[in-house]
Amino acid sequence: MTITEERPSTEHAPKRRLPIQIANEAKMVSATIELLEVHPADQITSRMIAESSGTATNYISRYYGGRDGLMLAVAGELSHRISDLVRSEESILDIDKPGNYITRIMAIPEVAMWFKIHRYLSSRELPDVRPNGKPELVRSVEDAIRLIFGLDGEYVAICANVFLTYIMGNAAFGAFLGTSDGDAEAALSAMATVVGLLVEHTRRTDQS
Repeated sequence: MTITEERPSTEHAPKRRLPIQIANEAKMVSATIELLEVHPADQITSRMIAESSGTATNYISRYYGGRDGLMLAVAGELSHRISDLVRSEESILDIDKPGNYITRIMAIPEVAMWFKIHRYLSSRELPDVRPNGKPELVRSVEDAIRLIFGLDGEYVAICANVFLTYIMGNAAFGAFLGTSDGDAEAALSAMATVVGLLVEHTRRTDQS
C-alpha cells in the first residue's frame, strides 16, 4: 500500500466554515428577509442583498453557490422562525378557534414571506434538497396540536398533515386547483371538529 493510499480521503470532507463566513451568512439571510417584506422574491437582486447586508455580491456565489442557494437558506430560516413562534405561544396558529384560519395564519409576516419565497423556488430548477427526517416546521405544528388539543399518538401526524396540506396547498396552488380560501376554511374547521372528537374518544377509552 502506498503512502497516498494510507491517507484518509478528504475529497468529500465538508469545508470548515470560519466565523466571518457564519457572520456574513447571517447578515445576508437577515437582509434578504427584510427585502422580502417589500419586494417579490424574483425582484430581489444580488446587489440589493449585498448593499442591505453590507457584504460583497460575490459572497452569495462563494457561500451559497448562487442566489437560489441563498433563497433556500432564507426559506429554512423562515421555517425555524415559524417553528419558534408555534412553540413559544400555544395559540399562534389559532387552530383551536373556529373560522378565519387562512386570514389569521397568512397575517403572520414570517408565514407570508415563507409562501412568497417557496412560490418563487417552485419555479426554479433546484437540486433535490429534501431534509433527512421530518422537517422542523412539521414537527412544530405537531407540537402545537398536542399542546392545544391534548391529542397524542398516531392521529397527531395525520392532523398536522391535513392542516399543512390545506394551508400550503391553497396558498400556493389555489388558483390552479380551483379552490378558494372558503374551501380551505371549511376543511380546516372540519379537521378541528374531528380532532375534538378524537380527543373525547381517547379520554373515554383511557377511563374505561
